Amino acid sequence: MKVFWSWQSDRAAKYNREVIEDALGRALAALSNELELDPSEGPQLDHDTKDAKGMAAIADTIFEKIRTSALFVGDITTAGKSDGGRELPNPNVLIELGWAWAHLSHENIILVANKYYGPKKAENLPFDIRHRRAVIFFTLAKTADADAIEAATLELAKAFQEAIRTSLGEWLASIASAPGPAGMPSREGDPSIWFEKDAVLQHQPYHGGGGIERVQLAESRRLYARIVPEKFKSGIPKALRVHSFQGHHGQSGLDPMGPWTSADGGLNGEGVLRYAPSQRGEPTTTWTATQWFRETGELWSFDTARLSKERFYIGTLVEEVVSFLARGLEMLYALGASGQIRIEIGAVGLLGTQWPGQFQHERSDALIDRVRVSQSRRKWDEAAIDELMLEVTNEMADAFGRPHFQVEQIRTMIARQ
Repeated sequence: MKVFWSWQSDRAAKYNREVIEDALGRALAALSNELELDPSEGPQLDHDTKDAKGMAAIADTIFEKIRTSALFVGDITTAGKSDGGRELPNPNVLIELGWAWAHLSHENIILVANKYYGPKKAENLPFDIRHRRAVIFFTLAKTADADAIEAATLELAKAFQEAIRTSLGEWLASIASAPGPAGMPSREGDPSIWFEKDAVLQHQPYHGGGGIERVQLAESRRLYARIVPEKFKSGIPKALRVHSFQGHHGQSGLDPMGPWTSADGGLNGEGVLRYAPSQRGEPTTTWTATQWFRETGELWSFDTARLSKERFYIGTLVEEVVSFLARGLEMLYALGASGQIRIEIGAVGLLGTQWPGQFQHERSDALIDRVRVSQSRRKWDEAAIDELMLEVTNEMADAFGRPHFQVEQIRTMIARQ
């Protein structure tokens, strides 16, 4: 998304052009950071024939850039005066401004001026300009020192940030509310897993070599989590690299959720499978597994133990989900995941389960059968995980008719290293 800047060189660049350019750059960077956008995804500053190839036709290039930009910013600082004393902006800026008015909405045009050179007030602007949206004014004399320049730049950046946020409100709202990448399809009618009922999954031995191993996945109540990246900086990594990844303390994002002591798995047709074997034999069975998908680069894990009788404790559930998310995000970021990353947490088969408590009045039976929470962000830090788990925990509480939690309680449940 391009922001076209129309500048002028009639006034000293140090106190005008360079200040405006710096302030615009800071404002756009702040908006990108606010929306958790990668630098390549945020609004980009463009001007004159920047990035044009070869001996570009200057006027045609500029007009096309303005026509296709999302926002026009013009410097209408006074460049001269008429014989009658009328203050006049730079003529090239006025031509480009007229072109912008013809092709962009008035809401997507922002004007700026240095009062030191003029105009001193909005009434001194040309008629067609002063009856439009308010101009952003700043004051910086040609005798200003470095501290004054920095102070003016900072204030101007704040003004630009607010004006751009207002002008691009619809675009910014669409970015903030984007649902995120969809990922692999789930089983019809069941968002918790990707495989069909009674499926037996196959994979190569953990350390490679000949032969195929099989595992049957339990059909029961399920807690599940998905981490779905939008893209990878160098393309989706190879399955073998994912299989061999080791992060903090030798952990892997493939390590499944829930209580387990040993894991098995290996490369398979869909990517990489990791699970906790509960029974040796043919086939092996498991109650918890994680699949990494070569098609999307996502991680999908489920656990049937945590929702079973005598094992359902909301604090332990939160801690185990957060541990999986920390491992998974560490691995995906290390492998180059970028853009939006959607995290989905849910549970199916809640009916028939009970919220535990020491006393009878603290217990309650489930009222609905499933819970699903999905959030998409470009930056997942501890605070974002806390917010996600607060929503998950409160959705679980609603499912059992229990009071909501506060984020401080969620942080107490999470034992971060």
